[in-house]
Amino acid sequence: MTGIAGLWCSDGVDPASLTAMTDAIADRGQDGVATWLSSAFGHRSLVGLGASMLRVTSEAQAETQPHCSEEDRIALVFDGYLTNWEELRAELLSLGAVLRTRADTELVLRAYQQWGEDCARHLDGEFALALVDCRANPSDPLIYCARDHMGLRPLFYHFDGQRLLFASDLSALVPQITPRPEPDFDYLAGVMADKWHQRDATPWRGIKRLLPAHSMSLSGNRLTLKEHWSLNPEVTIRYDRDEDYFEHYSHLLRDCVRRTSRSHGPLGVTVSGGLDSSAIYCLAYELAERGELLAPTIKGYALAGEPGSPAYELPFARAAAEHVGGQLTEVPLTQPPIDWFAEQARARYDLPIPTNGAMSLGLENAAAADGCRALMGGDGGDEWLQGSVHYYREFTEAADIGGFARALREDAAVDGWRRTLPIALRHMAMTLLPESIRVQGRDYKRRKAREQQEYLEWMTEEVRHRLARIEDDYITSLPSEPVRWSKLNLARAPGTDMANTMMQGQYARAGLEPRNPMLSKAFIEFSASTPEHIRRRAGQSKYIHRMALRGIVPDAILDRSTKADFPSPELDREFADFACKNADPLLGDLCDYAGLQRLLRPDASGKIPDERSWEVWGVYACAAFLYHFR
Repeated sequence: MTGIAGLWCSDGVDPASLTAMTDAIADRGQDGVATWLSSAFGHRSLVGLGASMLRVTSEAQAETQPHCSEEDRIALVFDGYLTNWEELRAELLSLGAVLRTRADTELVLRAYQQWGEDCARHLDGEFALALVDCRANPSDPLIYCARDHMGLRPLFYHFDGQRLLFASDLSALVPQITPRPEPDFDYLAGVMADKWHQRDATPWRGIKRLLPAHSMSLSGNRLTLKEHWSLNPEVTIRYDRDEDYFEHYSHLLRDCVRRTSRSHGPLGVTVSGGLDSSAIYCLAYELAERGELLAPTIKGYALAGEPGSPAYELPFARAAAEHVGGQLTEVPLTQPPIDWFAEQARARYDLPIPTNGAMSLGLENAAAADGCRALMGGDGGDEWLQGSVHYYREFTEAADIGGFARALREDAAVDGWRRTLPIALRHMAMTLLPESIRVQGRDYKRRKAREQQEYLEWMTEEVRHRLARIEDDYITSLPSEPVRWSKLNLARAPGTDMANTMMQGQYARAGLEPRNPMLSKAFIEFSASTPEHIRRRAGQSKYIHRMALRGIVPDAILDRSTKADFPSPELDREFADFACKNADPLLGDLCDYAGLQRLLRPDASGKIPDERSWEVWGVYACAAFLYHFR
């Protein structure tokens, strides 16, 4: 990953500030740090850009960043890679563009020259970019930033009317703002409660994240935000035969793996033994045999949990490797001490990473040591392939009596009529009700949940009310119809953006760029366009995935109904102890002390119950953050 940073100041840029920002992101790249100042045009420097480069693709080997146009009036920094480079290159050439290199950065620059601020609509891939255009008026340059459809590359910014600062990492922004921003306690409360409903918030007031699928432009002291992509939640792909869905899916997933495999070095693939990562691993080998993989070799990596533990998946991962005749490096789970998590928070000016994310540190370092710069995984499959029994709503809405009856018979064969029939009838009835009544029912259920005695009892009443207002605002921004709601929620979920940002930073510091075929725009759009019953059937999730990949992935994996878990009871206990000891001075504005003690209390065996581990991490993460920065 290439770290990017930049700043604009109405009274001129201090070069030392730009240097400090690029120094803060230096560990996000391994191929050198460089800066650019607009003073190259003979005017005082109003804007500067910086990049810490990581060259991953063959096309990137000759590129430098910041990347400038021939007349040096447009400068660009770019983190990520394009998946539509073939089509974009052909389109630009047909429009008369002159391409000096094959690098993605030049394609992005030419796309901007061709389409201006609409260029992001023409870019597919995983990216964050920042561009300065001084052509119209060097004394008032246009600054343009954009992120990809799912925000798979981070970009934070601070704007106060006189200065705009933006960077891949909070550590590049916070030290440059005087006085230092205050913690955002509403954001921290959402983290602790596992209620992620603020899309652009960060742990710092006044520092925001540029939303996924959005661009930002600054011109004449005016900051403008614009959405360049949104998911269509309507079902638009309807085939008469299931086999047609399977064939479409199989072709699509192969193409997504191919497009995300571009690397000048070995392509690392994480192989958990689950349905998603195993499929990607097997398809990568199939593409390599056909000569279609865009990397010279494949190296597989699996986390080696202890035999008998919930994290032990090696038999499945080994089955995938044996099936394709591939190699597999087995790496023990990393269990950092609690001080490591606190240090990460301090160094990154952010929350510490969750324990299950830190467990892959050894795997990532092993891949980097083997020469990999791209590491591909199965993230996105759990979100976009699960499906739901909302297919009863779709059948009702489409007046598809045959489909409704078939689903009813299939579900009853698994769960019995006593359980299945009430569910189906409830979904049918809710679909036929007017939207106003559906909204009232949704709001009533949410209010009743908040009235439960144990609902966030460990937070102060004021904080609970604030979180409720924030949640209501987010919920009402989505459709009331459940199927469309769930799709758009997946595409916009603030927690997903936070998790992606944390893991991107961890990959970057290992010298890797993540690749996510199942989070590509084409994959997500296909999932959203297909009926629910294609993804879930007879109690089985990922139905289309299982059926389309028969013969490609071992049956032992495709028939799995289990999923690994990665508990960390020792760390959970240490997190709880730290939070208890520091609750009064650090968390008093957010938490009720007696309620917090109940939340963090171990059970009779001395362990924190697994169902509370996420909240325990959230409380610890916020306490560790405030310990350093309050």
